[in-house]
Amino acid sequence: MAASGKESAGSKAQREFVSEAEDILERMRDDLSELAEAAGGGAEPDPDLINSLFRSAHSLKGLSGMFGLESLGELAHRLEDLLDGLRMGRLVLGADGLALFDDAIETLSTALVELQASEIGTATRETIAELLGRIEGFGGNESASEDAFGDLALPSSILRALTEYEEHRLRDNLRRGRGIYVVGVDFEIANFEQGLAEVTAMIKEVGEILSTLPSPGETPDSQIRFSLLTGTDLSAADLATRLELHPDSVETAMAPCPSSNTAPTPESSPALTKPEDEDQPSEPQREAVQESGSLKSISGTVRVDIRKLDELMNLVGELALQKGALKHLTDRLTSETSTLGAGTELGKIYRGLERKLSELQAGVLEVRMVPLRQVFDKLVRVVRRLRLDQRKEVRLEVHGVDTELDKLIVEELVDPLMHLVRNAFDHAIEPPAERIRAGKEAEGTIRLEATQRGNDVVITLSDDGRGIDTERVLERARTQGLVDAEEEFSEREILDLVFHPGLSTREAVTETSGRGVGMDVVRSNIASLGGIVDIESTAGRGTTITLTLPITLAIIQALIIGVGEHHFAVPLNSVRETLLLDRSEIQSSEGREILNLRSEPLVVKRLAREFGIEEEARGAKIYVVVLGMGDARMGLIVDRLEGQQDVVIKPIQGPVSNVRGIAGATELGEQGAVLVLDVSAFIEDLGRRTVPIFDRSRVRRSDA
Repeated sequence: MAASGKESAGSKAQREFVSEAEDILERMRDDLSELAEAAGGGAEPDPDLINSLFRSAHSLKGLSGMFGLESLGELAHRLEDLLDGLRMGRLVLGADGLALFDDAIETLSTALVELQASEIGTATRETIAELLGRIEGFGGNESASEDAFGDLALPSSILRALTEYEEHRLRDNLRRGRGIYVVGVDFEIANFEQGLAEVTAMIKEVGEILSTLPSPGETPDSQIRFSLLTGTDLSAADLATRLELHPDSVETAMAPCPSSNTAPTPESSPALTKPEDEDQPSEPQREAVQESGSLKSISGTVRVDIRKLDELMNLVGELALQKGALKHLTDRLTSETSTLGAGTELGKIYRGLERKLSELQAGVLEVRMVPLRQVFDKLVRVVRRLRLDQRKEVRLEVHGVDTELDKLIVEELVDPLMHLVRNAFDHAIEPPAERIRAGKEAEGTIRLEATQRGNDVVITLSDDGRGIDTERVLERARTQGLVDAEEEFSEREILDLVFHPGLSTREAVTETSGRGVGMDVVRSNIASLGGIVDIESTAGRGTTITLTLPITLAIIQALIIGVGEHHFAVPLNSVRETLLLDRSEIQSSEGREILNLRSEPLVVKRLAREFGIEEEARGAKIYVVVLGMGDARMGLIVDRLEGQQDVVIKPIQGPVSNVRGIAGATELGEQGAVLVLDVSAFIEDLGRRTVPIFDRSRVRRSDA
């Protein structure tokens, strides 16, 4: 249990709190995004979303109190008060209100990040205090509401049974001119829950259920009757037809009157405001909203720390090594006549083990896979906030949110994609007046899409902005001394300069971008994940940035290759094919070696030359491993192909780190540790004509 003064917690309890609170905040973000979209379209807030946010704030308040985190609990409690005002109709949600909730959720998220590392920082506590002050500005006493039910033809038994919230929803539907009906439905007791859920879903398609009450009446002993108080714009006859009920099952309490709809819109309610017509509920009434029932968990999911999955993955990798040793022993036994029988029996055991191990490996990999939705949803919120901050009309379209990637890759994608979206918003999309002069719509568009291509996932971020001025980029690069003033560059090479550290074409620095950092971070972060970044741009039309990533970095199949006395592993998902060719088929052009592969030129590199390794004696034949990521291809000349094996990539430990071209190392049983090639680095360096990928001046030594 944490002490409230320092607001920190023991490591295990801290992780449990952060994990649970993170889930709650994610639900709140999703609900807030839906509310923002509805507000942008002029629709009224969905009561179910307001209730969901209210329950989340209440849960976070209780969770914070349990762990002694008073400032977080206080902020959650005040959010709960505001949400209660919204759900009870005392406050109206507008643009400023959305911004307030957005700020509060992001501050809570920042506090969780700090708490995970140590404790909540001073700056964050000050921000929480500032938010509490902003929320306090919406406080005050409200006057009692008038009785609006005098003209309703409702039984007094139903009116007496309504909760305060249900009375508020009834008033709101009356104010909007909706018809008020009592729908009576009989269900078999044995399966009434399913039947009631079906009718409820059908009513929600055309209106709102204000209350659901068991109803007295003459029904068989095997049945139960419910009265559903309903608000809708349909007539009684149309509602009965929609629900496939007899007309007598729908009683009219108030006929619809569409012309009297006076519901406020986001445009008329730019902030959280306070209607002076309803009472403030007491704390016990607010607590009563919590649902009662069984304590049994509804969800069948189990939250697992990703580090435990990493440990499990390492164990599976070790088992794969033992499997290889068992295969070697089996082959030895079956090769001798005296041990043939034992070798055959061991071979059967080996094949069974291999099948089960493959299933285990696939299962662990599947558990690690998560949809990109969680990243894309965060970017939607970023764009919404930028729209509010910069008063710039930009629409973000997302596609492929269910495309799955390894959890660790997804987490590392957040910052690179954040850089790209912010740069597109700030650099690429023109102001409305400039867009109109260029013949475009005033509202700009950023499109984010993810697709799976074989063993890779391709994420494209495109915009319809001004595009990249390549002449300006080259001029700035020469001015800053990043390239030779006399050297000529192709358009593709100029675009590649955008990723050079320190290059920026912006004269002024803004909070969003323009500091010359970000794009180089994007490339380095994506490269650390075994991916590549490509950029295309057309002046006046827009820019497209493509990220190509492997689906997982955990257990992978690798092709083992040999160069001289050394062995290397190449991720098999990047190997397109292997070739055995005559040495004469390799041609030279402009300082590069080229292979004519099915009438298409393929740039090839000699692995021995890249790493300064002495090649074996030259023969008439050579092996070429064709590598590919996305649409990019290249060939790698090696001495030997030594088979395939499952490997677990591990980081290199020691004084030398971040060797370009090396993704890590893996164990290969009797062959010991071998280096795993970073295919993305080789493909990105295709434009480097003469300098080998392994440049000792580029090797960074760690402090260890």
